[in-house]
Amino acid sequence: MYPYLILWWSKFYMTGIGIVVSFFVFVAIARYFTKRYHQNFRKFFYRIPFLIVITYFLWSYVSFLFDVGVFPTNFSQLLVLISPYGYKFHFVGILIGMLITITVFIKKIARIENRKVWADILFFSFTLSLIPLWIFLLMGDNFIGATTTSWLGIKSLHSDSQWNKFNLVYPIGLFLSLASLFVVIGIKILKKKRFWYGMLGFSFILIVLSILLLLQQYPRHAVFSLGSVIFDIKQYFAWILALICYITHRKRQRISNLQ
Repeated sequence: MYPYLILWWSKFYMTGIGIVVSFFVFVAIARYFTKRYHQNFRKFFYRIPFLIVITYFLWSYVSFLFDVGVFPTNFSQLLVLISPYGYKFHFVGILIGMLITITVFIKKIARIENRKVWADILFFSFTLSLIPLWIFLLMGDNFIGATTTSWLGIKSLHSDSQWNKFNLVYPIGLFLSLASLFVVIGIKILKKKRFWYGMLGFSFILIVLSILLLLQQYPRHAVFSLGSVIFDIKQYFAWILALICYITHRKRQRISNLQ
């Protein structure tokens, strides 16, 4: 919609700005909650590079896998794999990367009670950081909603935008930003003064994302149609991880009730 800003004669793309801003929001919120709940922020901060590297590689590799092949066969393909140029990242890679990094981090925490607290911290930090990210993705050209003729449709604000190929599209970034906020508020109401609702929150946000991503324009893989609704690998992975998060939540609740 408005894909880039020009500052000091350089282009700064909204997608890249959104990733950077959301990362700093994530770290700032995590630091706030670790202080509030008396957790060790440094332990988490020192593991952030591992989270970034694994998640970056997987979200880039899954996109490469679908678009090019299993392994790069020349330097140009290797550059496509490791370079952020074009922001060709895949939602499934992000989910796998975050599952691995969060699982590794949580398992290194010895006390069960601290694991519950960290699940909450990670949920609130991650979901709140999505709010600005979706807004920047709404402005960029790498995340375009499906075309529509309804009053919800919006047009491009920039002559160079890819949105100019379409008349009206759904502002899916706005929908996702608001949905992230509502999930946070809902979990906050459920949580009250107790912990261990973070995994339930992850389950909710994954279901919401899977539904709203049906309104996105993107190449679909392993599709399944239900009437006019087309599901693909994004929905399947989101549902599987949502189920894992929900089972983990229920398991921890049963353990807590027995104690």
